[in-house]
This record gives sequence, C-alpha cells and structure tokens, in this order.
Amino acid sequence: MVPVVVVFGLSGSGKSFVAKMLREEFGYEWLRSDVVRKELAGLRPEESARAEFGKGIYTEEMTRKVYEEMVRRAKELLAQGKRVVLDATFLKRWQRELVKSNFDRPLFILTCASEEEIKRRLSSRRDVSDADFSIYLRQKEVFEPPEEISYVKLWTERSKEEIRRLLEDLLENDP
Repeated sequence: MVPVVVVFGLSGSGKSFVAKMLREEFGYEWLRSDVVRKELAGLRPEESARAEFGKGIYTEEMTRKVYEEMVRRAKELLAQGKRVVLDATFLKRWQRELVKSNFDRPLFILTCASEEEIKRRLSSRRDVSDADFSIYLRQKEVFEPPEEISYVKLWTERSKEEIRRLLEDLLENDP
C-alpha cells in the first residue's frame, strides 16, 4: 500500500473528505494543514483565524513553516511504520516539490468539484478550515498547475462508495 498520499486542490474541493476516508477506512495518519497551521500559531483547531487571502496566519512565511512541519511530522510517522495522508491545497509548485524531494513515490490526488458545489460546501462549512468562497476564488487565481508531478484527478461529487473503491484501487496498484 502507498505510504504517502497527498490530497490537494482548492478549498471546498473535497480534500478533507478524502483524507478522512483514508484515515478511517485505510488506516492512514491524517496531517491536515489547517490543524498544523493553527497549532504553530498557538490556536486551537476550532478557533477562527479568518483573514484576507495571504494575511494573518496565512502569510507565505507561515505557509512555508506549515508545509515544512507537515513533512517533518510525516517522516516521523513513516519511521514508526505508519502510512500518511497530507491534506493541504498545495497551490504552489514548491510545495509539491517539497514532498517529492522528501518521499519516495508519493501518490498525489487532486480533488475537484464543480464551482457550484464548492460554493455550496463552503457556505455551509463548520470546520477547522477558515476558507470561504472569496478565498477559493483567490486560490483559483494563484494556483500553479501541477505539471511537474503525475497525479490522479478525483471528482468528489461521486458517491462515497465510488470514491472508496477508487481509493482502494489507487492504493493497491501504487501507480
């Protein structure tokens, strides 16, 4: 089974849904950037840290620390014989390269959903994430297409059972 899975995509695309499924149904340790970011900032996960895009605890400097910390924690978990899922937007090439340079053959899964569905999800979300639809729109503007990696695109508007079967195939076949 694949030891490191990276679930990435824009806010509201279903990353955490897929990561949670990997934890609950396949035994992966779940490292979520939203939680790591708030821990590094001295906040509880449920505390709001809403801010404009790139401001507050969402600066480029803090984002770098978050991704480096996620990689550090993942290495620790792998050393303990565990499998890890990294759940973050990975909007920038350097963030994906950081994973590629630290782990052998990580599986990258790009989660996708229609913009209408994303808007619906973000408007009703009660979650550790602080992202709303305006943040999603800014992410969409700055997202660097993942041309430097091979990845699987996963539409999260499918049934939970369909997604589980797809994940099972991906994890067993280790592309």
